[in-house]
Amino acid sequence: MNTDGIMSNQFPSFEAGVRARWAPIILVPISGSYERLVIGVAVANESGFYVEMANALDRLRCLYADDAEGVAYAIDLTADHLRSDLGERGFHAIVEPQPLLSGVEIGTCREAEGASLEAIATSWMRSLSSLYRDEERRPVAAADDAVAQAEGVSDQLPTLVMDYVRERREGFFNYFSTDLREGRRRRLTGRSHEVLIDFGGSRLVANFGTLRASGIARSVNLIKRRLWDLKVERDRDSQSTPIRQHEMIIQSPAKGDPQVTANQQAYLSDALTALEEQADQEELRLRPLSTVAEIGEHVLRIETAQAAI
Repeated sequence: MNTDGIMSNQFPSFEAGVRARWAPIILVPISGSYERLVIGVAVANESGFYVEMANALDRLRCLYADDAEGVAYAIDLTADHLRSDLGERGFHAIVEPQPLLSGVEIGTCREAEGASLEAIATSWMRSLSSLYRDEERRPVAAADDAVAQAEGVSDQLPTLVMDYVRERREGFFNYFSTDLREGRRRRLTGRSHEVLIDFGGSRLVANFGTLRASGIARSVNLIKRRLWDLKVERDRDSQSTPIRQHEMIIQSPAKGDPQVTANQQAYLSDALTALEEQADQEELRLRPLSTVAEIGEHVLRIETAQAAI
């Protein structure tokens, strides 16, 4: 092997790296305060972008107690908005930032070089943020299992709706998914890629999700996954005639609920707006209702109307 070959094997070439601009994403939780939290790093160049967000949001509870969920949701909204802005304006989104929330700032933009845009972002997050946990070596199976457990125990709404409908119309029981009818845990490990549909009737295809005042960030993420499942099923269904209605039906606390604080109600309102925008983009219907009975009656109304035709 010649000298050039040895050098190329032992040392990374300069051309293998990328140059980009990066900026910290900063949360100012109290207006007018000196307090700052680095909640992410955005990296972009002419070829693309990457956003690495804080992933140890459980630490927020030490600072903000019950308000931690609201702060976490603000971080999720910021990430979604910035990724969208970067997709439209490229690196100008961090050079000339237009934050969605008044309590979010984009820090000074700097240049950096690294193996990839992701490598630059994760490296700076390790250095700058106390809300970041390095999960580089976390086994994939463990991550999938955590998601499976979270989805498996966090939302009993589909089962409650199924029981309500079955009591009033036994024939509709078979429209619910097999795992619901058999009482199995949702999204078992290794099956997280599969599309789950809670209800597939003659006229209505629906998934159900709970928007919790005490767990807004987590419930929004779960609802987004169920929206994606519904979109996939809708695309499959579009090849058949007639096309059924496809709805993401959400149980959300009613306005004036005494168990929901004013701050939580504001976050719930923002969450619903964001979810409705995503549903509109996918040409799906997002239907917020307050009780299991309202959801069950809605399902029965649509299906019995079809049966009467």
